Amino acid sequence: MNLSRKKLLETAASFGLVAATSASARAAAPAPTTAVANAVAGAWKLESFVIETAGKSGEPRFGPNPIGYLIYTPSGRMSATLMAAHRPKLESPKGATSTSAEITESLANFLSYAGRYEVRGDHVFHHIEVSVFTNLVGTTLERRFDVAGNTLTIRTLPPEIWGTGNKLVWTRT
Repeated sequence: MNLSRKKLLETAASFGLVAATSASARAAAPAPTTAVANAVAGAWKLESFVIETAGKSGEPRFGPNPIGYLIYTPSGRMSATLMAAHRPKLESPKGATSTSAEITESLANFLSYAGRYEVRGDHVFHHIEVSVFTNLVGTTLERRFDVAGNTLTIRTLPPEIWGTGNKLVWTRT
């Protein structure tokens, strides 16, 4: 039996196979990207993290030399991990040998979350799936950003994690 491609597709369609195949192909395909989304994709190293308060100069969130990385994948995933350079000891895995004060201080100087992201204009939306702060899981954090060369500047927008605006400056790694 000699079937043409057209006849084969017509036969498959009569059984609903083409629709199922097309839907699964679309689901497996990576999300479309734009030039702006491509500009943020990659790994970024934290250079500064300051609190923005009206009428005041920026105060460092995690001290003068914060450490952190921000990763945006082309497929729409992101991860942010930031911390103060000098945090109290916190023994792994449970902190059993650390005091309550050391645990509290260590957590107060650390931030980490990950999930999906999407870019719309000069705003990026972080859809949080995992976080050191469990109340953020399932929320979306909106950020305004600007990319200039190898520098990414992000400003937080409400809702704020700490209740204040922040400006974070990153360099591409």
